[in-house]
Amino acid sequence: MAPRSPNQARNKRLVRYLKMAGDAGTLAMSLRDKPKALDWLGVGLRAISLGLTLQDERRRSEARDPWKYFTDVREDEWTEVPEEFRRIVMDAVTSTSVDERYWDGDEHSAFLARGDLDGELVAWVGEGAAIVDGPYLLTARLEEVYRKLGERLWRKIGGAHALYGTTGLASDPLAGGNVIATAQMKTLAARVRGFLDAGEPRAYLLAGPPGTGKSMAIRWVVAELALTSLRIDLGTLAKLHGYGAAAITTSLETLLQLLRPEVMILDDLDRINVTAGLLAFLELAQRTCKVVIGSVNSVDKLMGAALRPGRFDEIIKVDRLDPDVLRRLLGDADQDLIEMLAALPAAYVVEFVKRRRVLGRAVALHELDELIARAGLIRTSPDTDND
Repeated sequence: MAPRSPNQARNKRLVRYLKMAGDAGTLAMSLRDKPKALDWLGVGLRAISLGLTLQDERRRSEARDPWKYFTDVREDEWTEVPEEFRRIVMDAVTSTSVDERYWDGDEHSAFLARGDLDGELVAWVGEGAAIVDGPYLLTARLEEVYRKLGERLWRKIGGAHALYGTTGLASDPLAGGNVIATAQMKTLAARVRGFLDAGEPRAYLLAGPPGTGKSMAIRWVVAELALTSLRIDLGTLAKLHGYGAAAITTSLETLLQLLRPEVMILDDLDRINVTAGLLAFLELAQRTCKVVIGSVNSVDKLMGAALRPGRFDEIIKVDRLDPDVLRRLLGDADQDLIEMLAALPAAYVVEFVKRRRVLGRAVALHELDELIARAGLIRTSPDTDND
């Protein structure tokens, strides 16, 4: 919301002046004739009211413009909090007060407010109950504030794995679990561990059709290596900010700076446009984290600049089930179906096994063609979600 324009301010000031002139005239008229005792009481009350009005007007004339506080820097430099950080900041603010020097006393006017944020100062411009500019943090204390809030957020999450998705920041429900590790997953974990032991940060991109287990593979590897992780649903950020918006990069940088996870996980990377800001973020993430892992349905949507080493060092195809895992899922009764089901993503094999257990083998086999056809449609669709 923009501050009141000069014309609006001038018109409101004129209305107030006319009202004061009218009150003064009324007071003078009361004194024109010989007032009685009761009249003197009315005159006194009108005089007090006029005095208070003049005092308010003096306050208005002396009040500083709160909109200029953060731009007309004389002592401290301030930095505005990004949108993704704003809610987190205000949830933690206590001891809020209005700076009377930056408020004219009108309940509808803008004012400068300050609060305490874990011992750090936070300020913003408000109108009524709304924040219309900011909040801002002291630039010199920015790193310290981010560190304190990051620690607060990890305590609130209550675990080593965080997810930023449709409900905001929460504990990641896919932190490993009872996942059947494939040979590919074990190889990837060993490869990541080798670079970790050598002190080399590394970025991996897992590419494959939906349902092939990319997300589960990522979570299993992270849990296996006992690393803290932040998983970001880029599809959610795209819906909030637009698929190519610069605000996506700002959000990513804010979450990274706040939580500083050992592993940054970027789900649905092919759901957003690859911009110069995103390329810069991929390099920042690799400098900040030990491991960066992204997932895509297809690398065809990504710019070649995003695929070069330094942004994604290795590209790993996850396009079908591990043979050993497939045998374990099917059990002894359906080993004859291995060749038919080998090309299906894991989700479809699991669905077949559920139908076989509940509906019987004959019904499940009869419906298998529909599952295979559906998997083919999703595999070729350009707009499918990731795992």
